[in-house]
Amino acid sequence: MLKKLLLMVIVCLVSTGFAFGQTGTLTGTVTDASTGESLPGVNIYILDIERGTATGPEGQFTIEDIEYGTYTVRATYVGYQTYKQQVTIDQADVKLNISIGQSTQQLEDVVVTALGIERKEKSLGYSVQKISGEDVSKVRETNFVSSLTGKVAGANISNSSTMGGSSRIVIRGAKSVAGNNQPLFVVDGVPINNSNFTSTAQQSGGGGYDYGNAAQIINPNNIASVSVLKGPSASALYGSRAANGVIQITTKDGSLTEGIGITVNSGVKVKKVYGLPDYQNEYGGGGQGPFKMNSQGQLVPDYATDTSWGPPLDGRMVREWFSYDDVDGKMGETTPWDAHPDNIKNFFNTGIENNNNISLYNGTDTYNYRISLTNVNNEGILPNSSMQRNEVSFNGSLKLTDKLTTSISTNYVYSKAEGRVGTGYNSGNTLNPMLQFNHFGQRQIDLSEGSPMRNLTRPDGTQRTWNWADPVAGTINYADNPFWLREKNYQDDDKQRIYGNFTASYDFNSNLNLETKLLTDFYTSRRGERVAVYSSATSRYSEGIREVQETNSRTTLTYTGSLNEDISLDAFVAGNIRYNQYNRNIGQTQGGLSAPGIYSLENSIDRPDIDDHNQESMVYSLISSASLGYKEMLYLDGTLRNDWSSTLPEDNNSYLYPSITGSLVFSELGIFEDQDILSYGKLRIGYAKVGSDTSPYRLKNTYPFSTPFGSSPQLSVSNTLNNSNLKPETTYSWEVGTELSFFNNRLGLDVTLYKDNTEDQILAVDVSPASGSNSQLINAGEIENKGVEVMLDGTPVQTKNFQWDVTVNWSKNKNKVVQFAGDISNYRLANAPFGLSINAREGEPYGAFVGTDYVYDGNGNKVIAPNGNYKQASDQSVLGSYVPDWTGGLSTSISYKGLSASITFNGQKGGDVYSVSNLWGKYSGMFAATAENDVRELGVVPQGVDANGNAWTKEVPAVDFFQSFYGLEAAFVYDASYIKIQEATVGYDLPRKWLSSLPIRSLRVSLVGRNLAMLFKNAPNIDPSIAISAGNVQGVEAGQIPPQRTLGFNISMDL
Repeated sequence: MLKKLLLMVIVCLVSTGFAFGQTGTLTGTVTDASTGESLPGVNIYILDIERGTATGPEGQFTIEDIEYGTYTVRATYVGYQTYKQQVTIDQADVKLNISIGQSTQQLEDVVVTALGIERKEKSLGYSVQKISGEDVSKVRETNFVSSLTGKVAGANISNSSTMGGSSRIVIRGAKSVAGNNQPLFVVDGVPINNSNFTSTAQQSGGGGYDYGNAAQIINPNNIASVSVLKGPSASALYGSRAANGVIQITTKDGSLTEGIGITVNSGVKVKKVYGLPDYQNEYGGGGQGPFKMNSQGQLVPDYATDTSWGPPLDGRMVREWFSYDDVDGKMGETTPWDAHPDNIKNFFNTGIENNNNISLYNGTDTYNYRISLTNVNNEGILPNSSMQRNEVSFNGSLKLTDKLTTSISTNYVYSKAEGRVGTGYNSGNTLNPMLQFNHFGQRQIDLSEGSPMRNLTRPDGTQRTWNWADPVAGTINYADNPFWLREKNYQDDDKQRIYGNFTASYDFNSNLNLETKLLTDFYTSRRGERVAVYSSATSRYSEGIREVQETNSRTTLTYTGSLNEDISLDAFVAGNIRYNQYNRNIGQTQGGLSAPGIYSLENSIDRPDIDDHNQESMVYSLISSASLGYKEMLYLDGTLRNDWSSTLPEDNNSYLYPSITGSLVFSELGIFEDQDILSYGKLRIGYAKVGSDTSPYRLKNTYPFSTPFGSSPQLSVSNTLNNSNLKPETTYSWEVGTELSFFNNRLGLDVTLYKDNTEDQILAVDVSPASGSNSQLINAGEIENKGVEVMLDGTPVQTKNFQWDVTVNWSKNKNKVVQFAGDISNYRLANAPFGLSINAREGEPYGAFVGTDYVYDGNGNKVIAPNGNYKQASDQSVLGSYVPDWTGGLSTSISYKGLSASITFNGQKGGDVYSVSNLWGKYSGMFAATAENDVRELGVVPQGVDANGNAWTKEVPAVDFFQSFYGLEAAFVYDASYIKIQEATVGYDLPRKWLSSLPIRSLRVSLVGRNLAMLFKNAPNIDPSIAISAGNVQGVEAGQIPPQRTLGFNISMDL
């Protein structure tokens, strides 16, 4: 009996155990509610146990080992409504078939605006252009700013052709004469420092390195969306830095994902130069005259003269520059005097860029995170040039309670470069090899692989080059070996940067929220530049370290709700404290380097020159905003911001920035019901006042230390007198616009008219030398910008499997310097090389070119002097401006099932460019024009008239004709109009059924291209679209590095 009872207890216990441990399997399919078609790739997620899967190629899904119980199942899919359903698992197999409908919410309904605030687009009374992260990253361009080219109406974007060089963006024209004119960049609420720290000489073509603008480190792989806040009305909440607009960037996070996801992007691109100048290949180096003959009866070229007006390249045997040593085994030998038409092309390498990114992300209702790792390696087009960049970023949020949420975003970037190329025309020709290719050089020089020029040194370590003053002694006249420039006279730099934010947000209720943010951006950079011993210029080394930091702390109280069922109210008040610090320590050797190959300040022959600088500033701000909406049709917004700046006088350091905007969504009116033409219509209007303060330490005069004289300290008087009464520059702006959509959103139009006036320009104007200084800071001047922006987008063809989209943007900005104070009528921004200056001049567009023009007769004909040279005007005049008449872009894309392709064109009409390469390329006989049509034998007949108005008919020797243009700047100012293919892509998304047996959710392969072709231009021998820096001085070309065509392959997959 006891045994039977014990057996029964055991059976009951075992049975109970089986019941507690039972599990089931959930299976089913997901289909489109309207078509009934199966949907692959739908995320199926069980919220209670945080497990999920994705549907297969036929829409099927299976989740196994689910303990018995009741659970909430969620299904999400891009472009479809979210599905939620409770399901009870009470048997081994449970089926759940899901049908989901397409979402009616448009992606553009919500836009990220100033201070990161999300707003309904229809409520905005100002122009904001949204660009998706996919559009920014599709060609895998590592410079984020460059990837916006041709895509933003009202933005004038120009890009450098140097490795890691600057991209310059100006929205709605330059507003400050001497200050910054680029927009503020903001990443997840963090203002990003975009300094360049380049010299005025480098900006104006006088030589130096372009280290790129700091905002280019923003990683396109991490961008979810970009909002371009174009006018002060849109960006007024940012206060003193809002006058130039804001580029508001939101990065990706792990929200709306089911389970852990992994995305891998890997690509490789190659770069080749194109668009080289048209060189002549008929005549070699030297001045006018035949070869000389040495004592051995050998013909000897003119090595010392760095022009190409020498004898014809006819194959005669001559004693060339490399025959005076035995490095190439040709000591004392003669070789053919031949052309090498591809010599400049052979100097450049094929650049290779590898870009790899992996991101891991996850998200639930209570937390989400995303971790991203990026590595970029770039081998440049020039010898000994490379860049590397490594980045790690983290975005995450955690809901601590139902009311309290915290989030953090942090990014660390390490980059380094070696062998950036020098830009512009620098004395000594020690940085930029293009100067001897386009300015002063000899066309017969062979630069190909294995050529004598590739052997840099003689046995004693001294340099070998073609431009001998004395080849036996080894003394150089002007030009270094171009490979010596790249291998010996190189620079190197590195930068470490960290930026991010921490946010804590507390919901008092569904309407009231309190949020506090701490935001910071900090980086340190080091730059080293060298000129080697045995170069043509004095050897030297400089090293500089810069530290830049900005920290903001902001607290915001926000109310979102309704006053009644018709009137909505969104409002907030905030306080912000901004702290900026900048440290600079730069040293440079003096008198040359004591020992070859040792690059440190200790190796200076004389006492090194040291520059040590530190500056700090603070801005305290109170900010408020209110938006009233009536029946989601009529909106009225107002903002107020007051800043107190430490850089302005204590008794006058407070300034208020108001804005007011309104919008009417007139398509909501009853008269537009029951029609299928107008899908959406809105009118908007806005007014704002914003400003810009000044740099620190410009109120009182300071006396900086300079290099001591022996043991005695030296202090110097600044060249510019400061001013204790400075006021901020202030911009007054209004804009009106409309947004229209037709035919069920198949056609869209956005038009904006605007006018901005910026007053109280802070300038350093000339003063009497008796003051001990050259200039004084004052408030003087006004700039006006007015224009129109047009965005047109459409879908001409849309079927079940095929779609064709087109987007066009066009903008025209009329810029004018209205006035200066007192008797000031002109403010010189910079002097370009060889005579031209760039100016802000009353009545002219900003960036006016001033130089020497031709003399014209009453009929507009150029007048020629008796010697056959064009007469030059005695007084300088305005020759043009770099400001274009209009800019535009066109993007079009097609998609068929998994195949897609897109192409972007951009261009401008008008504006001017001053080309130093054309000046010297013709002066020196390098360019094709100096040898075309037998002009060296027959001469040139100038086009013009003599002093009596008769047509000129006499021939002028070619060398005299082309060299006579020196000093005549008007001859080298060209129309900067152009049209180019900016980028193109072709991609294919592999069908999901091909991947069903692999742990891959999606896989896309694509071909990408950038800067593919110049379709039209008027400026010869140069690319007029290339920027020399990110500064205010533009439109100057000097020794331009040729543009590069980029082609590549990319693979992207989600795991």
